[in-house]
Amino acid sequence: MKIIKFVVKMIALAVIGIAFAIAGAFIGGRVLGGDAVGFGALGLAIGGILIGFPLGTIVGLILLRKLFHQKGSLWLGMSGAIVGTIATAVLSEPLNLNANVNLLFGVFFTMVPALTLGGFYLMKR
Repeated sequence: MKIIKFVVKMIALAVIGIAFAIAGAFIGGRVLGGDAVGFGALGLAIGGILIGFPLGTIVGLILLRKLFHQKGSLWLGMSGAIVGTIATAVLSEPLNLNANVNLLFGVFFTMVPALTLGGFYLMKR
């Protein structure tokens, strides 16, 4: 039962993170890109996703703590989001994740919420 609750909370964090990733991609591609067309705007949009998704999972974690009164460490949850983002970027080449975009984003969209939630519940207060 605890595993199901963990997975449901992880999916909730991922949904909030995806909303922030879409906003980050829009801001990165359209607003910051300005007159940049083609690969320049694409690079900024991907950068917006890489910043927006972990930020959204952190916001979801704060909402989880405030609205549902879950006990845990916000600092470890935030560090889990950062470690998940960096680990996906660093391990994409050695694990050959970058050969398939669906696999790369699948690992990114599962690793970041899992490490965020795992870090949050690592030390309950």
